[in-house]
Amino acid sequence: MAIGKPIPDQASTFNSVYKITSDLSGWDKTTVQVVSPINGSIYIYGSNDGDAVQGVQQGNAELAINFTPIQATNLATGTAVSVISAAGNYSVPVNAQFLRLQGNPVGATNVYKLLLFNSKTN
Repeated sequence: MAIGKPIPDQASTFNSVYKITSDLSGWDKTTVQVVSPINGSIYIYGSNDGDAVQGVQQGNAELAINFTPIQATNLATGTAVSVISAAGNYSVPVNAQFLRLQGNPVGATNVYKLLLFNSKTN
């Protein structure tokens, strides 16, 4: 049996701060759907560093730092990508706690819709 959780459209947040960060703890993969038009590129990053201060605070997606590029698979072509520059569905295996989608160039990247769907299989 599989379970899934759709995440509401993130385009408004992405278009205003040019990035979104999600905590993927407990999920096996997430699918990112970009709906056109898309201006600029979306870079895909992962991190396990929630910037926790031991004994003071627990790390979280809002505080996460030290992101590095990771790959997603374009579900239409099967191609591995680390940058999304066209509309479509992209599968990201969860191999890091935090996922960041960041626009480039900052200040000029925007999308019509940006949807995420987290899923887990038993």
